[in-house]
Amino acid sequence: MTTKQTQDPEASVARRSVVQSVTRAFDLLNLLRDSTAPMSVQEIARSAGLDRTVVHRLLRSLLQQGMVVEERGLFGVGPASILLANRYLDDLLVRRLALPYMVELQANDIADQPWTANLSVAVGDVSAVIERIWTPSTPLDLVLSVGDTFPIDSTATGRSILAYYEPDRLVETIGAERAAELAGTFASVRSAGGVGLSRGEAVPGVEAIAAVVLSRRQAPVAAISVSGVDLGDQMNSVSPLAQTLRRAAASIGQMIA
Repeated sequence: MTTKQTQDPEASVARRSVVQSVTRAFDLLNLLRDSTAPMSVQEIARSAGLDRTVVHRLLRSLLQQGMVVEERGLFGVGPASILLANRYLDDLLVRRLALPYMVELQANDIADQPWTANLSVAVGDVSAVIERIWTPSTPLDLVLSVGDTFPIDSTATGRSILAYYEPDRLVETIGAERAAELAGTFASVRSAGGVGLSRGEAVPGVEAIAAVVLSRRQAPVAAISVSGVDLGDQMNSVSPLAQTLRRAAASIGQMIA
């Protein structure tokens, strides 16, 4: 009888090279990251599909490293995760390159508007905000915090990035059905020079316009955007704001190999 390992030797090697306990620990961290409230061992075990004893051992290891915290038997992401995230952000070239353009955008283009300027990157199937600048008139409940994540196919930044994915990667990220559903949207993004739009799909009532940052090799590495409650006549791919974002994204991308 022919086994799957025989049929797919590369997959077999990949499986053998993975440390199961490490993979499971990260699965637990991802569960806690996505949870809106701290979780009990039983809840984590049920969601992860693991035995409670295994989950308990993993949590104790993560607690020792400060990656999770416990209060009254409930677990959440711990403070040590901030150190890893901050180190990643500090080393992220696109963030350092984009920040001057975001400051200029805030000072010259959206200074009198209650909007935010954001820089986002794709992390799997979510779009993650890694930098943001807002104007004094922006309502506090609309200010996006660093680390905010949204389904990548629902955001202007995510759509502008996804439009430049290879077909296989696109399907792997959002699925064949969703890729087909958004095919027209992605074509419009490309025809607009990388400008994507969203009208409340990520956050109800909040509009956004974004431009993809393509490296010199034309790889999508990030997207710079402006979001707010009412962007009015700026919400099209040829508006003055769209042109400003496109120029900024192009300048940033030219500095990335």
